[in-house]
Amino acid sequence: MRYAHKRREAAARYRAAALLLLLGLLLPMLLPHGSLRVPGEVEALLSETLAGETDPARLAYVRSACGLVGRVKYFWGGKSHVLGWDYAWGWPQKVTAPGGPGSGRWRPCGLDCSGLTAWAAATALHDPSAYEVVGEGVRAQYALCAPTDSPRPGDLAFFPDLSHVGVVLGRDGAGELWVVHCSYSLGGVVVTPATVGFALYGTPGIFLEAEKSFS
Repeated sequence: MRYAHKRREAAARYRAAALLLLLGLLLPMLLPHGSLRVPGEVEALLSETLAGETDPARLAYVRSACGLVGRVKYFWGGKSHVLGWDYAWGWPQKVTAPGGPGSGRWRPCGLDCSGLTAWAAATALHDPSAYEVVGEGVRAQYALCAPTDSPRPGDLAFFPDLSHVGVVLGRDGAGELWVVHCSYSLGGVVVTPATVGFALYGTPGIFLEAEKSFS
């Protein structure tokens, strides 16, 4: 009887382990957040901010970044080199980058601000080399930009102290400039007016390669 009981326990553990493995393989593919479709309210804003923009590289860059609005959380040091949706997002992961919010703790995997701008560039162009052209890290991205006083959709927006970066969406019908960015204080990828703190703007180098990338 004891032997039969142990066999049943072992079989139950095996079934549980197999079920967990199956869920681990299938659940990420079934999660609704895997879509990169731009949310409806953001799409309505883009109908204004992108109205005069014709550069396909800039349009693709903006839409790639906006596809993560409300879907990806802020994660200190969060980067992704997956082109398209990264199925690691949303799953618990230890924050290994030092000196930031949540360092050493477990958080839902996501992106930080420069992680969003770099990922969106590579995803928009379907080209991993965009990571090097745009840079990774706010200061590196600023250094690789050509400063501009007239930001267009797809340009980068920076806080004056270079503590934060986002992607410019353009101006709405009232002339207000909008930015998509991954914000710690707002919990993840959001769209806000540039007046939340953005004051410096630059054109990233990927647009110098736009014609070749989209030919």
